Amino acid sequence: MGWAADFTYGYFKKVLQAAKSNYQLSLFSQAPTILNAVKQQRPRLLLRHDVDLSLDRALQMAGIESESGVIATYMVMINSPLYDIKSRQSRGTLKLLLCGGHEIGLHFDFDGAHRLEAPSMDATEQKIDSACQRLEDILGASVKSVSFHRPLERFLRGPSTVAGRVNAYSKELMDWYLSDSRGNWREGEPLPKLNNPEKKLLQLLIHPIWWSDHHVAPEDRLEEFFEKSIKGLKPEAAKVFDAALASHLTIQRRGYANVELAKPAA
Repeated sequence: MGWAADFTYGYFKKVLQAAKSNYQLSLFSQAPTILNAVKQQRPRLLLRHDVDLSLDRALQMAGIESESGVIATYMVMINSPLYDIKSRQSRGTLKLLLCGGHEIGLHFDFDGAHRLEAPSMDATEQKIDSACQRLEDILGASVKSVSFHRPLERFLRGPSTVAGRVNAYSKELMDWYLSDSRGNWREGEPLPKLNNPEKKLLQLLIHPIWWSDHHVAPEDRLEEFFEKSIKGLKPEAAKVFDAALASHLTIQRRGYANVELAKPAA
């Protein structure tokens, strides 16, 4: 049977091995230097993780990368409805990521009003800069790169920097791009592509939430995450968490439509 999908840590290790064998891995903060290089012997790979739901799952991925001698850029949210970036546990996780040689950037989420208002680029960059400064205060380190949760059109294949930070969605960094968004490789199985570089620079986006020791469909992965996350919560708190999970993603957990924890009335 041909490859259908494999979101196991075992397959992730194969991805990392292919990355190490065929590319020089770099962090997003190094993008300006990479793009300005006159000569480079090997193709470059920028490995990015957008941490939408769980810092714990990100740390698991980072542990596997450390064992493989791989560095990556972890984009985290300061306003996630599903994890508290300011908590002691979160700060400890972020410190471990930095100590492992990884970069931490901002995963910026435009609020509903901002999306509807379509404000000027200057106003948008001020919001991004403010969010970066807040993250820097938590990290005690500079934030040099930004990705976007459900990005606005103006940033897709847009400017190389926003608010003075590397834009992960810039035209230069999106020229060759592979992503596991929604728990699905839109370009097909990644391993053959990693083993046969098409261009000099590849951006590889992986979301830690879709991966674990065993493979399941993305809806089931979210169901597992939900069930584990609400253990010990009171029913009302579980409702709030479920609504946040549903509104945060463009895909829903397996049991969402079949329970009374439905989206609150408008």
